[in-house]
Amino acid sequence: MKRLIGLVAMVVAVIPLLSFSPYPNTHGVLLRASSLAGMDVPSYSLLRNMVILPDGPFNQVEAKKMVSTLARIDGDLLQKMADKQIYIKLFNGKLTDEPSARSLRGKVPRGYMALSTWDDVPGMGGSRLVLVKIGHSDKGKGHGSINLELHELAHSVDYIVLNDIHETPDFLAIWREEAERLFPGQYYFLDYPEEYFAEAFAYYYHNDETRAHLQRLAPKTYEFMQQLTKRTRK
Repeated sequence: MKRLIGLVAMVVAVIPLLSFSPYPNTHGVLLRASSLAGMDVPSYSLLRNMVILPDGPFNQVEAKKMVSTLARIDGDLLQKMADKQIYIKLFNGKLTDEPSARSLRGKVPRGYMALSTWDDVPGMGGSRLVLVKIGHSDKGKGHGSINLELHELAHSVDYIVLNDIHETPDFLAIWREEAERLFPGQYYFLDYPEEYFAEAFAYYYHNDETRAHLQRLAPKTYEFMQQLTKRTRK
């Protein structure tokens, strides 16, 4: 009987993936049904139904760090993501082994050297299913962001929650004024306002040090990020 109850609980936990996610062929289990269930982090009540973990073995220490990082995002903003049915999948292996990224196999991402393909990239955002490789959060681990999970999730916040806010005149004016100051010589953030938005978002939420750095070098960008939660209420 206990085994049957456990099986039923697991099926119920997977139902949100099958019923509400725009990617019904996504495999994995929700945080609430995983070995990391019950984590003592802010907004766990939201993240438990947003974070997807592998259904096989994975690095629990690194995965916990990633969930803890996501928990630094303001609860109101996380709620808006949940309302838009945005999921964050922490995966093992290659990005292009994931069902939603298979079509990118062998292709070169925008802004990357020709020797790199999507097969080598550890994360992808902008849709309702954000993909982030476990253990690759830090800069230099296959990417140039201060934090992978925050950067990739920021793209989905930009495109889906805030309706392409990187294209608004207000943000573009800030980008033109402060991008070079915050990221001197880093063309990826200087050429693409959406990448600047995502990285500024990552700096704002990563930790106190990166937030202070953002405020010191790009005060208008800092204020813009500070107002994001209010913007979602409009």
